[in-house]
Amino acid sequence: MKTLLLIGGTGFFGKSLTIYAEKKSLKKWNINKIINISRRRNQKINNKNLKIINIYSDIRKIKNIPESDYIIYAANTNNNKINLEGLKNFIKIIKKNNIKSNILFTSSGIVYGVNNKNIKIKENQKTNISKLKNLIGYKKNYSKTKLLMEKSLKELNLLNFKIVIGRCFTFIGKEILNNHNYAISNFIHQAKTQKKIIVKSSDIFRSYMHANDLVEWLITMVVNSKKKYSIYNVGSDQAIRLDNLAKLIAQNLRSKVVISKKTNNKKDFYVPSIHKAKKILGLKLKYNLKKSIKDIL
Repeated sequence: MKTLLLIGGTGFFGKSLTIYAEKKSLKKWNINKIINISRRRNQKINNKNLKIINIYSDIRKIKNIPESDYIIYAANTNNNKINLEGLKNFIKIIKKNNIKSNILFTSSGIVYGVNNKNIKIKENQKTNISKLKNLIGYKKNYSKTKLLMEKSLKELNLLNFKIVIGRCFTFIGKEILNNHNYAISNFIHQAKTQKKIIVKSSDIFRSYMHANDLVEWLITMVVNSKKKYSIYNVGSDQAIRLDNLAKLIAQNLRSKVVISKKTNNKKDFYVPSIHKAKKILGLKLKYNLKKSIKDIL
């Protein structure tokens, strides 16, 4: 049986994995133990088939990493300096006793920059810091940080560590509804509290992967990571424009949709191609968007 080490267990990825592990079995990946490293306490998993070990520590300060078959590095904060410091310490201590570990790093689709064409983003699309200049707000520095972290892990791969990068896009799940910075959670909040959804962007496209699909994809990727440095997009390829997303949510919550007169007309097609993950790893989406929304609501 195998051990999965999760770094960053109280973020969206970590909590989604916790919820999944409590309700479902990890036997198909031969995993019977989870070690969770996080700064805050995570909810307990009531699953007799899993042994759970919680280590409450900051990844920037921890001095050793327990031996594990698989490691998912999902630690992330709003402070990019902290993110870089955390990964730097992780790389430093991982060299001691985890050469046999398969490692997955949760990066972001934002590293591709702004996509203003109705073309799904592929993994072979070139990424560099100069392409990120059109991003605004926190996205600009966040995307640069993710690229730097990817570069650091590629160097670790040269030391024979098996590294896989999951470039994650947008998701829907129980643990994301409290964050109103995301369009889908903001729309649901408006529909519930105000009985109307205000849409301020007319030509923005997103896609939403269900949290259960997310967990299955991440675990499958880390279990099957090879010595060759690999990158996969993680997300749904079912694109939807934000005004149509609002209408879909409104139908489920019996509210109305209002299109703001001051709409943002800039094109933004943030939708991944997932052909590579489907072809190489045999992955698929079990939830479409309608099913995901009904399940969450």
